Amino acid sequence: MQAFIVMQGRTYQQEKTAGLIWTHKRGTGQVVPPTWARINEIQPQDILFHYVAGQIVAVSQAQSSVHTIKRPAFLLGQAVGAQVNAVRLQYYTLPAPLTISDHLPQIQPLLPQKHAAFQADGSGNQGYIYPCYSALLAQLIDLIEADYFVVKQNEQLSLAMSAVTTTDADPLVRLLVNADLINRRQMTQTQQTFTLAVKQRQVPQCAICGLEQSTLLEATRLKPLKDSAPTERTTADNGLLLCPSHAALLRQGLIGFSRGGHLLIAPQLGLLDRERLGLRPRLRVSFSPAAAPFLNWHRRFVFQA
Repeated sequence: MQAFIVMQGRTYQQEKTAGLIWTHKRGTGQVVPPTWARINEIQPQDILFHYVAGQIVAVSQAQSSVHTIKRPAFLLGQAVGAQVNAVRLQYYTLPAPLTISDHLPQIQPLLPQKHAAFQADGSGNQGYIYPCYSALLAQLIDLIEADYFVVKQNEQLSLAMSAVTTTDADPLVRLLVNADLINRRQMTQTQQTFTLAVKQRQVPQCAICGLEQSTLLEATRLKPLKDSAPTERTTADNGLLLCPSHAALLRQGLIGFSRGGHLLIAPQLGLLDRERLGLRPRLRVSFSPAAAPFLNWHRRFVFQA
């Protein structure tokens, strides 16, 4: 299961009524912007969040992959060809729209460096369809569910259990709960596959301090999960086996590695803390040539130089 964020405006009501999203069908050789081409990635059962004027107003589930259809009636009169690319959706309107700017502290750290649907102030980026990766998907579901139960409880204060019992048959809640379960299972499976790959590649000890207690070692990514393509999420070339302290330093960008694998230490770490953490400036870790793109990413976007 994948998830996407669809940026809509005036077309939202039309597309919701028609039960689809669509793009113009381009001729052979014509350039298609990435956010429009992403409609081709959507598969049945995928989850989509619909963003309009600063708010997520609906959630939908894909009922088909992309296919060519005759232009819907609401497109008549527009300068489009005889056919469009479309994905059939089952829309579910949220009882209370989720205003992105109200939840920036929870959402912003989960946005990828590239292809993020939202800007730093919570407004939407220009484009059409953006990916919604696992951690962001989990957060959006949590926020929507929290708002949902507040609305339902306010609607039915007269019955103490009504806010709970009505959710049993609510298709929106069923969709969110199922999506959350599938997403969390996928996250666990991805991490397990990644950890196994790193452990098979690396000597079973912390690459920095040499700690060998296996229960304390963590497979840690150079390129964060939120920025990684599917194939990058599980490859050992994107990881290091580290103790909890050094794993946290790598994730926070307080340490990094040069092209040659030499340890880099962020200036924010004082000399005493460096000694306490066992950070040796001349330390060198041996990386495979395939790790170069991940090391470059970490230095550019994560390491606090």
